[in-house]
This record gives sequence, structure tokens and C-alpha cells, in this order.
Amino acid sequence: MTRRFALRKFTVATRVASFFMLWPQIALPQNGGAPSAGHIVIPFLVNATKLPIEFEGGECELDSSGNRLACTFQQVFLTTSGIAPDTCLITTNRYDRVFHRESAGRWVSTEGPDGACGLLDVTTLRDDGGVRWTMETHKVVTRGDASACRADDSQAEKLSWENARRPLPCKFVQPGALSR
Repeated sequence: MTRRFALRKFTVATRVASFFMLWPQIALPQNGGAPSAGHIVIPFLVNATKLPIEFEGGECELDSSGNRLACTFQQVFLTTSGIAPDTCLITTNRYDRVFHRESAGRWVSTEGPDGACGLLDVTTLRDDGGVRWTMETHKVVTRGDASACRADDSQAEKLSWENARRPLPCKFVQPGALSR
């Protein structure tokens, strides 16, 4: 057995062991959707089939009351290049969001109001069981008296654990922008 093969074998074993060490942190207790304080991982969030393809994952800390979830999400976007249509640009972004329990398995975060239209950014997280989560984001106009504000009221964006495996719209990949 060559040294290279032995290292590869060790790496696979290490990854499998890491998965099983992480699994208790990923899987939530089966107590009716009321997790206790601790660390929650949301590993699979994918947008609908529209471009750009967006993947997200999050790590959250649940407070001791079980009613506040402070999350950090990491996004990866794959967009096609107008200059080279067979090339995708990879862009990453990291952001924080705080959610409050609305009901068992449902969390809501509201930011705003912002701007002349008083836009609220409302994001809902739904625990679909285990590592399956769904996140929906939409904007709500709170000062809708001007006709321009009504145009800002947009459709909901849905990210889900479903259909996480996607065909790529490109043959090649190159860096776009990276988050800090």
C-alpha cells in the first residue's frame, strides 16, 4: 500500500467519523419541535430552479428559553457569465439573522422598516424534521400610499432542502466575489 493510498484511506475514515460526531448536533431532539438550548445546523437550503443557483447553510444558537435563534448563514451563488456563457462565476456571502419562535417548528425574523416605502424584510424558517428546513423571504410595504412603493412589494423567495442536487448551467467555474 502506497503512502498516498494510506492517506486517502485515513481521510475517508476521518470524514466518516466527523459526520457521526456532528450528527447529534444536526439532528434535533424528537420532543414535538421544541429543541432545547444549543447548536443547530441547517445544512441544505437551495433556491428554486431559477438562476442564479443559490446554496445556503446556516449554524444557529438557540437560547436557553428556546424562543430565540441567532443564525449565521453562508451563501454560494453560481451565475453564468455574459462574456463566456459556458463559465459560471462563484460568489459567496455571509450574513447573520435572528429569529423568534412563532410556533413549534416555525421561526420568524423581521428587519426594517427601511426607506421611503417602509419595507420590512420578513424571513420564515420552518423545521421540516431533522436536517430538512425551508426558508422563505419576502418584502412587505408598510407605507404603501405611493404607487412606487407598491412595485417594491415582491414575490417570496423560497429556499428548501428539496432538490438539492442540481445540474450546472456551465462547463467551467471561476471566482466571482468572496465574502469577508
